[in-house]
Amino acid sequence: MKIYSFLLLTIVFLPIQTLKAQSHILHEGDIGGAPFKVVIPENRVNGNVFFHVHGWRPDDAPHEADLDLTDPFYQHILADGWIIGRTAFLKNGVNHDAHTQALYELKAWINKNIGTIEKLIMEGESTAGTLMLRIAEQNPDLADGVIAKGAFINFDDKTHDSFLTADAKIPAILMSNLTELEGPLSYITKAQGAESVPALRPLLRVGHVNVNWMERLEALRAMENWLKNGVIEPITDGTRQVPVRDTGTIFTGNSISNKVKGINPFFGNAFLGFHPDELDKVGIKPGDDFIIEAHGRNWKVFYGQSYGDVPLGDWVAFPAANDTILLARNHRNAIATAELETGDRVTITRLEN
Repeated sequence: MKIYSFLLLTIVFLPIQTLKAQSHILHEGDIGGAPFKVVIPENRVNGNVFFHVHGWRPDDAPHEADLDLTDPFYQHILADGWIIGRTAFLKNGVNHDAHTQALYELKAWINKNIGTIEKLIMEGESTAGTLMLRIAEQNPDLADGVIAKGAFINFDDKTHDSFLTADAKIPAILMSNLTELEGPLSYITKAQGAESVPALRPLLRVGHVNVNWMERLEALRAMENWLKNGVIEPITDGTRQVPVRDTGTIFTGNSISNKVKGINPFFGNAFLGFHPDELDKVGIKPGDDFIIEAHGRNWKVFYGQSYGDVPLGDWVAFPAANDTILLARNHRNAIATAELETGDRVTITRLEN
């Protein structure tokens, strides 16, 4: 792994404020077959709109515009008066031309039914991170600024719809974990002569789109400031730590027990309520195997850093940016295999040598 000396920057911590649940109006339906949701905060005072754009999803995954408004990120931007928009596109998969059209149509729906959009910032992850950069280059009238998380960078295959030229025409922020930093770094290097020179926010942890809500919020605020004042730091350490929480973990000898905090139905992953430090306390280190038990069944899991640490179909767990443990099977469905739902109790046990 390459470590770039200029990335060893001081981590700045975002002030935390306690938020009440935000009152809002939810509009949902479909636009020409593309499911959408639009959330309007009760305290809306302007036409600021934020779109989160999801990346590739398997063909057999749910086709829905999911939106978890309990996420602190959305609670904060609702409190700031942002309208939130989501589209699931016409179908799962990757089709940048069709996805771009769906975003145009969602924007037009808001302009017609809610009111004129004054400022639109889009955030996309994984393949949608690439889509954000493509929009910045080819469709600058669609958004005022874009945030690309974990974008795949393709300068070589001109026949592919993910081909990029690094000629951004609107502000673009690239956020990337260390293990995928080479592509975004090459993008901003190549883009120094672009109409709008992009900015880089490296996240000093490994993984793919391993990003927490505070890092997303600071990136959005940096984009707001850029659009307002016309300046941004070209390279900024985007790493943030989430607030300390009471995990509720129960310790019993070499085992720990907690609940499933959330699931990802699109990829079959689960977020477990353990803090990574708690695995260390019972002697489970990165590179070790452990046993996870749920509903009276158990499986051996490799404790690593990312999905690709194990062969296809094997179990893997690793620390997530939100200080939980992500449980997955590489290119398989962990929650279906273990029949996991939010709130289910799971136990992790250290394997004895």
